[in-house]
Amino acid sequence: MGTIRMTVKAIDWTQGDVGHVSVAPRGGSCRIEWGDGHTSSIKAHPYEVLSQHVSHVYPSRCKKSGDVFEVVISSSGDNIMSFDTGCIDMAICEVDLSKCPELESLHLTGPVNKIDTRFNKSLKELSIHDAYEMILDLTQNQDLEQLEIRGYNKERLDLSKCDKLWYLDCGSSRMKEIAISNNSVLKEVIFWDHCPLNERSMRFINKALTLNDGNITILNPINYGKTL
Repeated sequence: MGTIRMTVKAIDWTQGDVGHVSVAPRGGSCRIEWGDGHTSSIKAHPYEVLSQHVSHVYPSRCKKSGDVFEVVISSSGDNIMSFDTGCIDMAICEVDLSKCPELESLHLTGPVNKIDTRFNKSLKELSIHDAYEMILDLTQNQDLEQLEIRGYNKERLDLSKCDKLWYLDCGSSRMKEIAISNNSVLKEVIFWDHCPLNERSMRFINKALTLNDGNITILNPINYGKTL
C-alpha cells in the first residue's frame, strides 16, 4: 500500500486554514486523512491516470495558533503515480515519500527544507517551486526525465546520474554549477539571465545540447526570453 505523509502548518492569513492535495492513482482508490479527524477519498479514473484535486478547510481558530497537522495519503495498492502538495495556502513543514516507490510525478509548491527521493526510483517528473533552502539529492533518480526547480540557492546541482533527463527548467535558481555526465540526453534548458552558472558548467551543457540538437532559453524576468 503506497503512503505519503505531509506535515502542514496553518498560517495567520485569509486562507491559511485551507489544505490542498492533488493525487493521480492508477486503478483502485486513495484515502486522505487531514489530521483533524476528517477524511476524503479519491477513486481512480477507469480508463486513464488523471490527477484529482481535493481541498479541506480546517477550523479557522488554527490560523492564530499556527496549528500543525499531519496529512496522510494512502492507496489501496502501490498505485499513486502523481502527487502535488498543492498547499499554497498553508506552510509545508515536511513531505515523506519513502513509502511510495511507484511515484512517477512529484510537484512541490511552497518552501520545504528537504525532500528525500532516494526511494522513488520510478520518478520521471519533478517540479519544485520555492526551493530556496532545499537539500536535494537526485543521485538515485536515474529515470528522471523532466526537472523544474525554482529558487534553488545551493551552489551545485548534481544531475550526473540523471542521464535520461532531457528537460531542465532552473527558473529563478542561482546555482553556480550543474553537473551532468557525458551520456546526458539534455535537450532543453531554461534559466534566468541572472543565474551565475560557471564557465565549465555552461561548456558541458552546451556540448550536450549540441549533440542532442537542443537549445537554451534565457529568460529576463522583466522582458521576455531568448533562445540560443
